[in-house]
Amino acid sequence: MNIHPLFVHFPIGLLVVYSMLELGAYVWSPLRRQAWLFGVKAFLLFVGVLAALAALVTGGMAEDLIEGSGRAFILEVHAPVAGATTVLYAILAAAYLIRVFDAKGWGNYIAGVANPFMRVWGFKKYVAHLVLDTWLLPVLALLALIGMFVTGALGAAIVYGPNADPFISFVYHLFWIR
Repeated sequence: MNIHPLFVHFPIGLLVVYSMLELGAYVWSPLRRQAWLFGVKAFLLFVGVLAALAALVTGGMAEDLIEGSGRAFILEVHAPVAGATTVLYAILAAAYLIRVFDAKGWGNYIAGVANPFMRVWGFKKYVAHLVLDTWLLPVLALLALIGMFVTGALGAAIVYGPNADPFISFVYHLFWIR
């Protein structure tokens, strides 16, 4: 039984909305100044990444069902792109998590004062700063969004065929010439 479709659509919705909010805030500065935005984006990322991990696991389970079909070669690209997309979103979620721990003061409390872990915590805060406060944030959000679209198009090509619609056909033909 293939339960992958039950799990795959939830992270798509959450993470696409996250990326749109992130890119929208980068383009339109009044959105960036909204106090509620950080919490909403963090929630979308945390829940979306957890759901994406569930989708990866169920996708691995569904892989056995697809190998008998004539479209198993699409899976050779779909699975790694899905994994890479999840990693990009997980990097963003980790940076948000570090920022949340830092804002609450939990990071300093856990690391301790004058402790070797304080250097590690300081480095993590620096990396979170690089990801969240520089040009890297919109670039990672855009790359992850592109990865999500490619993953979805290849998944649709597996289910409905490579000519289901023009976008799926375009993505399919980026990887295979037939």
